[in-house]
Amino acid sequence: MDKAQLRAQLLQERRQLSEAQWQYQSLELCVQLQQWSVFQQASRICAYCSTQREADLQPLFDHLGKAKVWGLPRCVQKSLVWHPWQWGQPLTTGAYGIKVPADQTEIWSPTTVDLLLVPCLAGDRQGYRLGYGGGYYDRLFADPLWRAVPKVGILFEAGLKEKLPHDPWDIPLQTLVTEKQIIQIESC
Repeated sequence: MDKAQLRAQLLQERRQLSEAQWQYQSLELCVQLQQWSVFQQASRICAYCSTQREADLQPLFDHLGKAKVWGLPRCVQKSLVWHPWQWGQPLTTGAYGIKVPADQTEIWSPTTVDLLLVPCLAGDRQGYRLGYGGGYYDRLFADPLWRAVPKVGILFEAGLKEKLPHDPWDIPLQTLVTEKQIIQIESC
């Protein structure tokens, strides 16, 4: 199965999750993250606001709101930029229906980021991910400064595959987190 077919299949499967199942799996995934020592030690974390039934990080924001400094992405032309966001601050709708901080004056440098949480449709045991196909995270990871930031794929267990199709420019993630497990990638 090629990337486009797999993407369509996984999106369809995710859409079929009931609201209760999606919330439960998201909560369990957030619990996994909170118990992970790397996450506990990180203070400046690039995250995301869920769309299209991605794992919802809202329980993290609610539980750790002011204990962490959060960054949320915004699409600018073909790139992602990260803006600081504090729990409780207003969000607005940006490109692709993604929630972004209303205040977009400050942009984070990758040298100030401790951890990058990356939404995934799927991930494999080599660290490769399947996203929506826009290439935003691929372009981000191509920047040597962003490549140096520890990257964590966030996905539901149903999206965990033994091996995904990938291209030569794809950069593997160091870790995958699902609602059931944390997988450290050996080759990274």
